[in-house]
Amino acid sequence: MPDAGRRGAACSITLTDGAATRTRKAAPVDLAPVQELHRRCSLGSRALRYNAGKSQLSPAEWHQLSNPERGTTLVTTPAERTDHIIAMTNVMRTDRQGVGELAILVEDVWQARGLGTALAEHAAAVARREGHHMLAATVAVTNKPMLHVLQKLDATAVDSTGPVLDLRIPL
Repeated sequence: MPDAGRRGAACSITLTDGAATRTRKAAPVDLAPVQELHRRCSLGSRALRYNAGKSQLSPAEWHQLSNPERGTTLVTTPAERTDHIIAMTNVMRTDRQGVGELAILVEDVWQARGLGTALAEHAAAVARREGHHMLAATVAVTNKPMLHVLQKLDATAVDSTGPVLDLRIPL
């Protein structure tokens, strides 16, 4: 259930193992903890998220992601350590009216605990509130965990050629 957080409304998420987390809108000052998240993620996790082994975001990239005019970026922390970002979720605007773009990065030790699924569901709710009727996601065919998460949201492939899938999630 959403509640008031440090930087606006926050959403509490309890994972399958009982761990409590909080998800809130990102702010420009979150760049340093987001960089730390990237450093803690394995090369494999970063490669699946970015389709490359991106080790960090540039200040310009973070400015784009944290700019509300470009979309919504959410950060997730353990409930007891609100300065320690363990996941980043992006619901960005696209050039197609009503279609947002979804991307999620979860720190390796927090994977396979239900966080990705909960964040995707929360991102869908955020996208609906922002007026989107569909989310798009580009996912590597080798990213089985994310494909499983998106299947739960009724994602369908619109282009399945090559090493990535272009998926659409109806809202």
